[in-house]
Amino acid sequence: MTLSREMEFLRTYVALMRLRYTDSVSIRTELPPEVPERSVPPLMLIPFVENAFKHGISYRRPSFIDIRVRVEGDRLHFICLNSKAEKPNEEKGGVGLANVRKRLDLLFGSNYMLEIRDEAERYSVELNIPLT
Repeated sequence: MTLSREMEFLRTYVALMRLRYTDSVSIRTELPPEVPERSVPPLMLIPFVENAFKHGISYRRPSFIDIRVRVEGDRLHFICLNSKAEKPNEEKGGVGLANVRKRLDLLFGSNYMLEIRDEAERYSVELNIPLT
């Protein structure tokens, strides 16, 4: 998928989610307005963004989601930060992140970086992948 289509998909998804949540949720995005005509695996970033909305929104206290994408040379740098709901969804058997890791391993071998931090008040994902 072209990087421009992936960025447009993220913009559209976030715009729809903004309609769903009140002003008590701060949703910030930094997506490049223009990107090189490069390719990324389709829907590589959306699982992280979906998880941020699913597990990071609280209706009882202010919440935030911060999504940033940068292109640096031949690499895509993605960061997604979110607050954590006071009672996060404790569903068992979720395979989303495990599947993303397997997919990254298959596509890039050791040529990517994925760092996930699960802290007391916030959750963060940092991903760095090559562009093709």
